[in-house]
Parts: sequence; C-alpha cells; structure tokens
Amino acid sequence: METGVEEAIPGRSLPIARIVAPRSVAVVGASEDVGKFGGRVIHYLQKHGFPGRILPINPNRATIRGLPAYPRVSAAPEPADVAILAVPAASLEAQVADCAAAGVGACIVITGKLAEAGLEGAALQDRVLGIARAAGMRLVGPNCLGIFNPVDRAMLSSSLALEEDGYAPGGIGLVSQSGALMGTLLSFGRHHGARFSRCISVGNQADLALEDFLAFLLEDAATRAIGLYIEGLRDPARFRGLLRTARQAGKPVFIVKAGRSEAGAQAARSHTASLAGAFPAFEAVCRDAGAVLMEDPQAMVLACDAAIRLPRWPAAELGLAPIASSGGSTVTFADMLPGAGLRVARMSTATRAVLGRWMPESHVALPVDTGSFHEGTSGDGLSACIRAFMADPDVGAVVVPMTTQPDMAGRTALFPPLAREGGKPLLYLMTAGAVGDASRAVMRAADFPFFDRMSDALAVARALDAEAAGRLRAAAPPPARPDGAGPAPALPPGALTEGEAKRLLAAYGIPVTRERAAATVEEAIIAARAIGFPVVLKGVSRAVVHKSDLGLVRLKLRDEAALAAAFTEVAAALEAAAPGQAEGCVVQEMARGEAELFLGATHDPQFGPMVLAGAGGVLVEFLHDVRMAPAPLSAADARALIEGLRVAPVLRGLRGRPGSDVEAAAEALVRLSWLAADLGPRLVELDVNPLILRAAGQGAIVVDARATLTEETTR
Repeated sequence: METGVEEAIPGRSLPIARIVAPRSVAVVGASEDVGKFGGRVIHYLQKHGFPGRILPINPNRATIRGLPAYPRVSAAPEPADVAILAVPAASLEAQVADCAAAGVGACIVITGKLAEAGLEGAALQDRVLGIARAAGMRLVGPNCLGIFNPVDRAMLSSSLALEEDGYAPGGIGLVSQSGALMGTLLSFGRHHGARFSRCISVGNQADLALEDFLAFLLEDAATRAIGLYIEGLRDPARFRGLLRTARQAGKPVFIVKAGRSEAGAQAARSHTASLAGAFPAFEAVCRDAGAVLMEDPQAMVLACDAAIRLPRWPAAELGLAPIASSGGSTVTFADMLPGAGLRVARMSTATRAVLGRWMPESHVALPVDTGSFHEGTSGDGLSACIRAFMADPDVGAVVVPMTTQPDMAGRTALFPPLAREGGKPLLYLMTAGAVGDASRAVMRAADFPFFDRMSDALAVARALDAEAAGRLRAAAPPPARPDGAGPAPALPPGALTEGEAKRLLAAYGIPVTRERAAATVEEAIIAARAIGFPVVLKGVSRAVVHKSDLGLVRLKLRDEAALAAAFTEVAAALEAAAPGQAEGCVVQEMARGEAELFLGATHDPQFGPMVLAGAGGVLVEFLHDVRMAPAPLSAADARALIEGLRVAPVLRGLRGRPGSDVEAAAEALVRLSWLAADLGPRLVELDVNPLILRAAGQGAIVVDARATLTEETTR
C-alpha cells in the first residue's frame, strides 16, 4: 500500500502517530492568562483531559496552572515528545534550537509571520527548518494551529474552538492548511453531531506536509473518512498515489481546494494551454482517483459525517426522493436539484402503487407532499412511502425537508430507524431555526446526521453520488492500449505544422483528413483533382496559430476556378501574416458531419499527461464546455468524459437530427491519451479542433490540428 508515512524526510525518529498522540508535551510560552496563545494551550490540554505529562515552559514562573514550570525546554526533567511553540517570531529560532538540544521529537509551531510574510520571514523559516533537520526533529507548521485529537484526548492547539466541551471521538480525519478554518469546522461539526478522529493544521508545511498526514490517516484505524482543505501541494505525484490508496482502503476523501479561479496561461498558443491550468488538472486527478471535490468546507465536513453515519449511497447517478408535509419545502428542494447536477428519482410501478394507497392517484408524483394524504400526514403513511423509496432501484437517497409543524420531534424520531432498515441515505433537513432544536436533539441522540440548510443537503447529496462514482471507477480495469497506437514519428521540437501534427495523430490510429501540399496554383489544382472536389485550402506557417482569424482558410471550394482564386488570396494573406515564414498551402478534403468536438492533450507539470474534450469549433474557449482527465484513458472513461459535456445532448441528436458517432470520438480520445502518455513531458500542447463526428456508426475525422513539442530528453 502506497502511503510512505515515514518517507517524506529521511532520518526522522519520531513517527507521526506519536506526534499526533504524544506522551508528553512541552508548552513554550506557557501562561496563566488564557488570553494568550500559550495560556490557552495549557488550559485546553487540561480541560480536555490530556493523559500525558504537561511541561509548561516560562522563565518567569515557578508554576503554571498547578504544574511545575521550567525556564526552557532543555531544563525540563525529560525530553518531550512534542513541544508547542507559541512565541514571537523574534525568539523562535532560539527556542527551536533549545528544543533540538533537549531531544524533543517534534515542534508544533503556532508562531506565524514566517514564509507567508515575506523574504525575511522565509529566511527565518529556513533557519528553523535547518536546525530541526540537523537534530532529526520534526516540525508541524509554522503558522498553524496545531492538532486536535479527540481519540487520545490530545488537543494540541490554542484554537478557541476548544472552549466547547464534549468533543467525543469519531471517524472524521481532517487536514487543513488553514488553522482558523480547521477550528471553525471542528465547532461546526460538533453542532451537527459529527465526530472527529484526528484534525491537523499544517500551516506553511516547512517540514511535515499535508501528504504526510494524509498518509497517516490512511493507516489510522480510527479514521473512516477524510476531509482536506488544500491551498498547495508539496508532492503532487505522491498526493495522487495517496488518493488511490484511500480508494483501495475504502476511505472516502472529500476535498476543498483553494484557488479554484486562478487564471492559467493568458497568452497561450493553443486552446489546450489556455483551458488546462492548475485547477482543472487537480480536479481531473481527484476525479480519476475517486476523491470528491467540493466548494464549501462546512459541507465537506457534513459529507464526511454522512459517509460514516449514513447507509452508503448505492450507486452513481441515482435520483432523490423528497418527501415532507410542506409542498413549499419539497418543491423548492426539487427545483434546486438540476443546478446541483442532481435529479428527482423516477418512481417504479411498485413505488407508485404504495403511494396510491395513501393519496389520490392525481397526486402520486415526486416530490411528495404528505399533506395530500387521504387523512392528512400520518406517521404510518410517511413510513410506508419512505420504505417504498428505499426499495426503489432509481432512488439514491430520501430527503425530508421539515418545516415548522406540530410534534416535530416525534415525527423526527421516525427517520433514523427507517434509514437503517432501508439501507440507503436519508437526508433530514430541519429548516426551522431555534424552534427546531428539539428535533435536532432527537437526531443527535439517535446518532444521525441532520442539515440546517438546503444548500448543505444538496452539496452532500452530490458528494455522496460522486463518491459512489469513485467506487465504480476504482473497480474498473486499467486502460488497455488500442491496436495501432504508436510509435510516434520523429518530429522537430517547437511548433509543428498542421500536417506534422496530423502525422502524429495518424501514427496513433486517429483518422485525419486527406491532404496534399501545394506551392503553386497548378499544384493545388492537381491535388484537388486527386482528392475530389469540394476541397479546403489552407495557408501553412509555423508562426501562425489561428489560421481562420487571418484569412488563411477557404472552405467548400467546388471547382478549379474557385480554388485558383482562393489560392491567390490565401498566398497573399499568408505572406502578410508571416513574412518570410510562409510554407506554402495545403489542399484538404472537405469533411462533413453532424457535430464538432475539441480534443486536446498536454503535460501538466504537477500531475503529468492530460487530455481534454470539449465543444468544438471557433467558440471552444468562449463556451468553456471542457472536461479534463489524466492519460491514458479507458474506453469507458473516454465516453464518460464526452457524455459529461453540456453539448452531449446535441451529440446524441436533437429535433430530428441524427445522433453523431460518439463511440468514434471516444476511441479517438483514447488514442490521443496514449499519445500524451507516450510523449510525456515532450508534449507541451496538442489541439484537435475540430474533430468532426459523422452520423452514428460512420466515424469521426480530424479536420485541423496543431501541436508544440520540446526537445527529447535522455533519462
């Protein structure tokens, strides 16, 4: 199993498990004043029942909070497993050096204003790290808020979230690059009855990084679901491997990634370069590994909790069954489903028959308003309908958005047993404010999740559906290389001509248009006669990216006279666009079809070879209907990528138009993915735009392509 808990920094002696659950803790900057960082750390260790030894460090006090205090860490009677440093940046270096001399196993550095504050702070961070490395001492942080470990009652933090009582141990493991956010999520989760195993704030990741703690959580028996708040990765390749390990271990991973909107390459040569970017690649890798990306950190915690405490969502792409006594709440919830990428379930005949016993046939539909029952909302009718939904093969989860009504707490008590009996998630939504607290208390007592906002319930439903899709993807066989895929022809580095890019594609079995080079009008006419009219004429130059924008493309040339006139115009436009760099013209067959797609390939600097698929034609970047995936792809993943596009209904055929050959497009994408995987970092970018899809069963063909290669490197 690829975890590498102790691989990140060779030579370290203290395992992460002992950092998370130390036997002794020195608190540098300890104080009686809980208004200070060091004062809160001591207070919270005692408040939450830390079972190990606490060593307050303060040169001006003999005792702190009833414990003997020591002037420095090296004066303590034993070397601490962990020292928590909450000191000004100016004294940090000396304190870390003292910890190193004392044989401390690890320092949790709460101190901020280091690398995140500029060059001076970065230099200080480097010196501190050098001291720790030389001593074989590990660092958590700096600029972090420490570790919450309810399982071992080791609350190694100064976060005000620890003012609350009752952090019972549970199964949610959390790693966050924001300490303040981690404390907020801990408190938020507690309100909802969610329980945590270990929560780690990694801050600047000077030494131990998010990947190290993710590896630890994968091996941690107490952790059953993992939430990650990520700003940046130290080791993207290792992170990707850890996500795969998590899926193999059956531990769902939910992620919020900061910086989703960062712009990528603004002046890119190709559509691929401008559409790829850091976040799309990150998103593609997470999806491929079966991890679930989310937008809201609070919803991420609720999703982790639901994955642990609710029955498993049975399969991907199932519908939801909303039912409640308020038509307004159920209809509102159903109206929000499409925007969340979800849908209302399609009831089976058996389910409709059950509902028909309780309400008029005219009202048997989803969402269900139990106010339409023959005798009004009743516990028996509500239970019967929910049982029918639980047995319905198209229902992924039942949703109960409860509004204010008599005996809310009594009605609420029905739902946890029904969900456990039915074996599917039941998402209980208490939309009322404080008046619904008694119902929330019922759910907490039943150890069952609840939601306060429709948006949270929707986000969790979408996450559970995506998690089910990840399980399916993990069970799929690895991609198989299709026959005739490669090897790549020898091509020069730099920008390729369209003809060279098509040679590359053809070497992998991707159909391309027939074409012939033409340096004169006479040669163009001879080429057109061989290919057959109508034809396309294009000007060729490595210096030109978007040929159609510069008048270098002429379509539907139906005879020799039209071709001759077009040749003169294109040759003049080519010389104007690329003086001294023109490479003549090319005559191509005129391909026709039912739809157009864009395909792309690139090599992401963090995650390796990637392919893209999207709506094709001149509007590719404006529509931004593009999906991305790591290469190579299986045939099933290629189809899923294309079918996930917003343009997919058009590909299937609309308003009497025949469906296009999506299978041929998927095969082309698979072959392109192997090209990207084989070329590796040599492939800077490759565009296929458009790939013309003929009618279903009649294939697809590349009409235009461009690519950029780097020098081949020896390994």
